Amino acid sequence: MSAPSVSVIVVSRGRAADLPLCLLGVSQLDFPLFEVVLVADEAGLEAARGLPFFDELKTVTFEEANISKARNLGISEAAGEIVAFIDDDAVPEPTWLRYLTAGFSEPEVAVAGGFVRGRNGISFQWKARSVDCFGDATPLDVSEDKISILTPTNGRAIKTEGTNMAVRRDVSAP
Repeated sequence: MSAPSVSVIVVSRGRAADLPLCLLGVSQLDFPLFEVVLVADEAGLEAARGLPFFDELKTVTFEEANISKARNLGISEAAGEIVAFIDDDAVPEPTWLRYLTAGFSEPEVAVAGGFVRGRNGISFQWKARSVDCFGDATPLDVSEDKISILTPTNGRAIKTEGTNMAVRRDVSAP
């Protein structure tokens, strides 16, 4: 089975200095078919214009302080079967997209997420968690070395982090 097409959405507001490093990392991804949708304020777009691959990006100007709306704008511009998200201050490993999208080979997988490392690149900022209807999180015990497919238990949902998550386009909002 071939890899699905993916749209990587990067939302940037107020962090123009961080954005070029994120986009450089995304440009180095080892993945066969993906596009990048950049939803950014004017300062972020200006910072990205200096990159040699700027013309390959789909860009949307968005000044409002509303990350959900910005991500939805990104989804509306996305062409990929899978929509992946990374924050503008994060730098992906070259294999990030391969691992993030691997679970989608199973048709019942609608959303995928992964661990998030802290600023030091060693410790974890976020690992697997579930949440209840009040948003209270409980850690989940999953392997750090292999892909896990999780099914929520009664009254709980699997928590994903916006900086390292992907969704099948046909189940996303816009």
